[in-house]
Amino acid sequence: MCLLTRFDIRRLLLPMLALLLGISPLVSADEATDRAAIEATAQAWTKAFNARDVDALLALTTDDVVLMDPRISPVSGRAAVRRAIPKALASATGRVTNATKEIVIAGDVAWRISAFEHEPANIDTLSRGQSLEIWKRVDGGWKIHRQMSSSILDQPKLFPRRPPSEPVMNAPGDEGKKLY
Repeated sequence: MCLLTRFDIRRLLLPMLALLLGISPLVSADEATDRAAIEATAQAWTKAFNARDVDALLALTTDDVVLMDPRISPVSGRAAVRRAIPKALASATGRVTNATKEIVIAGDVAWRISAFEHEPANIDTLSRGQSLEIWKRVDGGWKIHRQMSSSILDQPKLFPRRPPSEPVMNAPGDEGKKLY
């Protein structure tokens, strides 16, 4: 025989539901604040990159940052980044812009997917690419922990037509078919 009646169950569930509904706006507000902070830091990174400001770039990273960029060998740690980033900055003359495609936050870790364009100073063609970043919350703020970028979208042999602005995922059973 059930010790709890429907009335008892309702008396237990209704306060829990009210508590959950009362907490959920706080979670959303915190997530919106975190998203805005990550976006602001990502744009600060772009601004520092365009200004060729190595110190400003390093201030936006964790101590054990790992950068994987097609223009340089992978580097790990701020000291290695300080030595390697001038080479990346020298090869990326002109202006870089980026736009966030996705931010996902899981506690004190987040990831961001972005699309970027690089407009070289003396060349009329744009370079387009994508970036995947892993962010960590450090001292109440967000810093880049891992960053990987690719200009593969510029490879005409791989992508004879312009790829869509959003990825097209294969449906189950469509393994082996082209994504674009």
